Amino acid sequence: MRLRINGKYCEVDVAPEETLLHVLRDRLNLMGSVELCGQGECGACIVLVNKKAQKACQIKACSLQGDRIRTIEGIPEDHPVKQAWLSENVPECIYCKYGQIMRAIALISRMLNPSAEDIKEALNTDRCNCGENNKIIRAINKASKYSYDS
Repeated sequence: MRLRINGKYCEVDVAPEETLLHVLRDRLNLMGSVELCGQGECGACIVLVNKKAQKACQIKACSLQGDRIRTIEGIPEDHPVKQAWLSENVPECIYCKYGQIMRAIALISRMLNPSAEDIKEALNTDRCNCGENNKIIRAINKASKYSYDS
């Protein structure tokens, strides 16, 4: 099947039951989406599918032909959300960081200047043990001030 990932097309053999997460990690060596729970509860595997945050462990890869998939590897280092994460000193937790960044990008692409409540609601399905919600909220609020195409 032909998938469009991070702006590039790739041909990959996909079994009908195979998740996008396994295709990304096992076939394409894109390791930013992490499998922790495998049940869609933690948010560590978030990717953007047509600019919407999706849990890669819950999506069958074969259903995505023609869709635009973006992983953390496809987000440039100078992206406003990544820069805001750095400027607000959000912890560098490998488990939740990338999923939160991807969810933040999806939120900002559909809602300019989200409130703290909007941000909390957008992130409420992700498990995070860092305890840095205030820094995350400030980072997303800061990034939302920029105009960009996610």
